[in-house]
Amino acid sequence: MMIISPYSRKLRNGNPINPKDYPYWNELVKKIKKEIPQQTIIQIGVTGETIIQECNSHLFDMKYDEIISLLKRCDTWISVDNFFPHLASYYDIKGIALFGQSDPRIFGCDNNINLLKHRKYVRHNQFDIYENSKNIKQSFIEPKDVMIRLNLVLKNINDLGGNSEQNNDMDWIINLKEDHKLWIQLI
Repeated sequence: MMIISPYSRKLRNGNPINPKDYPYWNELVKKIKKEIPQQTIIQIGVTGETIIQECNSHLFDMKYDEIISLLKRCDTWISVDNFFPHLASYYDIKGIALFGQSDPRIFGCDNNINLLKHRKYVRHNQFDIYENSKNIKQSFIEPKDVMIRLNLVLKNINDLGGNSEQNNDMDWIINLKEDHKLWIQLI
């Protein structure tokens, strides 16, 4: 089972699209379903968010302990830069965080795979409110490149026998960190 957390919080200025929202969810989920058909995909979020139809299930307005329970049972997850990558990092559940204009060197978690297309899209003032930014579609990594990393994560998880607190393999964490650093240096 894979969790996706596709959206960041709604903006106070009424703009329906947060600059952190990944614009390729439909395409990415279709690729996952085609390339990894056995994977169940669960979208989590809050009422009012766009439903990604290709997901197997949509769970909205979950309580904190329900999210943690689901997280501990998943194979992996994919999320935008919102609370979810931080929560998953706390519980050491491996997954992918998608960055556009946020700097993963500041907001990324070391034990996640933090994907950033290119540093030229990173906002100059990282601590400014997002109401002052626009969603720049081309700032996000393409779904085909997310799939490369997703397959790496799933292969490592399968090699370890699962993604849970009981399977905390330090060598794998180090390899993910090294791979993460290499990825950041390549862009």
